[in-house]
Amino acid sequence: MSGSLIIGYDFTNGEDNTVLIVGRKRPTEQMEIINAFQGTEAIEMYHKLITPKGEKL
Repeated sequence: MSGSLIIGYDFTNGEDNTVLIVGRKRPTEQMEIINAFQGTEAIEMYHKLITPKGEKL
């Protein structure tokens, strides 16, 4: 299987309204939203995704 994960985020409306959305795009298929995170969980997930392996958060 091959495809792409597409991550979108919005931190503009304060911590409680922070959102991180995960979409998936497979060849010959349309993109679909497969997960969403809000608030503190979204912020933690964002930092996990952008922090290079071996570095501390």
